[in-house]
Amino acid sequence: MYDTVNTTLGKRARWIIALSLLAMLVTLRGLTFLADTGAIGAGYTAKQVCSGVFVARLPERFVLETDVLPRLSTVGPVSELLDYEIHTDEKTVSATLLGQEMLAAHHPRYGCTLLPDLKKSNGALWDLSPLSIESRVHSSRTDFFRHEMPSTNDALTVESESLNRAVATAFVETATGDRNTLAVVILHRGKIVAERYNAPITARTPMQGWSMNKSLMATFIARQIDQDRLHLDDLVSTALEAAGVKLDSVHSLDESLTLRHLLSMTSGFDFSERYFPGDDVTNMLYRQHAMWRSAPATRQMHEPGKQFAYSSGDINTASLMWQQSLGGEPYPDWIATHFNVPLGLQEMVLEPDASGVQVGSSYAYLTARDWARIGQLWLDAWHGRSQLISQTWQRQAVTPGTANNGGIYGLGFWLNTGQRRFPSAPESTFNAGGNSGQFVVVMPEQELVVVRLGLTLDESQADMDQLLADLLAFIH
Repeated sequence: MYDTVNTTLGKRARWIIALSLLAMLVTLRGLTFLADTGAIGAGYTAKQVCSGVFVARLPERFVLETDVLPRLSTVGPVSELLDYEIHTDEKTVSATLLGQEMLAAHHPRYGCTLLPDLKKSNGALWDLSPLSIESRVHSSRTDFFRHEMPSTNDALTVESESLNRAVATAFVETATGDRNTLAVVILHRGKIVAERYNAPITARTPMQGWSMNKSLMATFIARQIDQDRLHLDDLVSTALEAAGVKLDSVHSLDESLTLRHLLSMTSGFDFSERYFPGDDVTNMLYRQHAMWRSAPATRQMHEPGKQFAYSSGDINTASLMWQQSLGGEPYPDWIATHFNVPLGLQEMVLEPDASGVQVGSSYAYLTARDWARIGQLWLDAWHGRSQLISQTWQRQAVTPGTANNGGIYGLGFWLNTGQRRFPSAPESTFNAGGNSGQFVVVMPEQELVVVRLGLTLDESQADMDQLLADLLAFIH
């Protein structure tokens, strides 16, 4: 009887211990999740309000109610706990959520940078890193507003009722009020045939393209490849070592990994492109000092070139390689020389992480007309008419990949092959696409560039295929 009772007590004790450990584990996970949620929510708020107010020059209330609060609602009812403050004199924004405080700072020509490892002393910002963007900031700024597109009117500029209706339909709100189209610009044969804006956006508002920055970064890299300063076969390991990364600290990095693999999203890294607290991409964007380290810090899950997996981490590592190829020239200067001036861009603000490397996955701000100019560059290059980007590169960049599931993507561009993202458009169509319904669609055979920008939480509500179908019915 004693042995039975003792055994029973022993089992019961083990169960109590096991349940206690499980409760501790659940609690720790819960605390970790809360910390992640707080940091990401505070980081998103600080960064988006900073860029919205100081880069896009939008009203604070518009940024908060149209961008920040809808996005925070996707991770739960936490917005009532959010606290933030805009420091106008310093051009910084601080935000606090669930005990996590984050700060974003604005720098001339570089836009806003989130400082996840902020060091404070009497309110002063200290040097951000050995690649400090502070040392690269120039006091002067080129005035690119001297260049204008054919239209200078913020209103719709069309002569055809059909085209008028096609563009107006893109602004018609859904029953749930989720579309929120903010800008549409249509170029046909290099000229604006229609444009329309939704207040407070105007033709001079720099607007965030989110992942359209990936196509921009591929284009910057293309320029360096055409100039023989970068090569698709350049090794990622060489770039990481040059940046001070010890390769033995990078888990199972494949030595054959190249720039081509990064641009085609076939690196094989175990990088999660899900946008919830604790996921790789949110951790990278809102908690990492050097975002270009994030993807290589994950394990090598597949052999490079074998499996397509969309990855913001890949393009940020590619951004490091591009920036290394500039030979120390500040990247805004390089971009101004090679793109802004030749294309007559009004304004392009490309924001860096706290290490000073441009966040090639996400943080590009251009006016809708300038996004259209970039689309026209891609169209011209496809036809062999560009002095900036070779036809060889552009055709290669929009050739379907050969990796598993990679037939819908080229080198930094989404394609209309395979799944036919836009069933109404020709197969030769390609596009840059970004979070919340950002699109620059190029139909090279129709000489058509379509820009649609908005803050559309449910991206299907943007309904780009319908807009393209309506335009194709009018433009031949």
